[in-house]
This record gives sequence, structure tokens and C-alpha cells, in this order.
Amino acid sequence: MKKFWILFLICLFITCPVLGYPVTKNKPITHSDGTIEYNFSKQSQVKASKILYKFVLKELNKTPKEAQDFANITPKTVSAFEIDLNGDGKKEIIGIVFSAYYWGTAGHSLFILEEKGNTYQNIAYCLNFEPLNKFYVLNNKTYNYRDISFSGSSAYNFKNLTAKFDKSKYINIEQIKLFEENLKNFSRYDVSEITDIKE
Repeated sequence: MKKFWILFLICLFITCPVLGYPVTKNKPITHSDGTIEYNFSKQSQVKASKILYKFVLKELNKTPKEAQDFANITPKTVSAFEIDLNGDGKKEIIGIVFSAYYWGTAGHSLFILEEKGNTYQNIAYCLNFEPLNKFYVLNNKTYNYRDISFSGSSAYNFKNLTAKFDKSKYINIEQIKLFEENLKNFSRYDVSEITDIKE
């Protein structure tokens, strides 16, 4: 009987990734109010991470070897999970890439991938996240998409930020305004032409 259970566990371990089931390390915590808590530095889902990794390779137009040589981007540097943010039955991918290419003083770039036909598009706009902090998918919705709560880099004292859907993408106004100010100081141009955000 003991041998049977050992064989069963081995088969389960081997077949889950092959069958495409999300294998999660340290499962996310679901709170009583429906908020789901994640920690990118400790949690990842195999299927979601693979999708984000392939998306990044396509975005960079690089082979796996080129991506590794270019910015040390490998499957192991990607952490992502999947969740249906808008209740349409399709799961979106939320994740980050632990690479200097996607990191700056404001934190790591956050990806939110939404499936469109046979491909994915990133619907996170200018969202920077500190991956050592926890990340929350809230029950509150904006335009039928669940809000997300996170902390940005301590360099800008960003704490308890909320990103909301604006009919086409997730944004956080505080981070956008800081981006605009920095860009204006650097370039002296009207950044609203670039960001398409008006006061």
C-alpha cells in the first residue's frame, strides 16, 4: 500500500505540469471578504508563469538563449498566477519578471495579461510593484474588473496603492502623475501627448 501511494504522488507530480494544471507553491490566502492575497517572492503557478515567460520572449523578440544573455530572463525568473478578474470565464495572468530589464527605482513592472483571441495583451499601464511586499486582488470592481492593491517602491514612499481598470487598462493615478512629473522635468515637453492623460 505504501508503494502505491508513493507511485501515485510521483505520477501526480509529473503529470500536473504536463496537463496544464496550475501547480502552486504556498497557495494564496483567501480572506473572509473575498480578497485574495499573493506573495510573488514565494508563490507562482506553473501554467501562468509559462504564459508570461512566452509573452515576454515575444515582446522582446528574443529566443530563450538571447533573453537569458540579454537580461538574465529565464523561466525561473518569472512569477505569475492566474485569476478571472472580470468574471468572463477566462483567467487573466498577473505577474512579474525578476530581471533588471523590468526593474527600476519605482519597483518591478507589473504585467496583467488578458487573452484576446489566440494571443495575450498587457493591460497594466505604468504599474510598478515591490515584489517583496504582498499583493491583493480585491472584491471591489471598476468597470466589472476587480481592483488590485499593492505597494510600490519605498524610494517613492508608495504604500497601499490601488490600481483600477479604466475600460482598457489597469492604472494607478499616483504613479502616473509621478511618471509625468519626472518626464516633464527631464524632457520639458507636454507629457500628456505621450501618456494621453489630461488633468
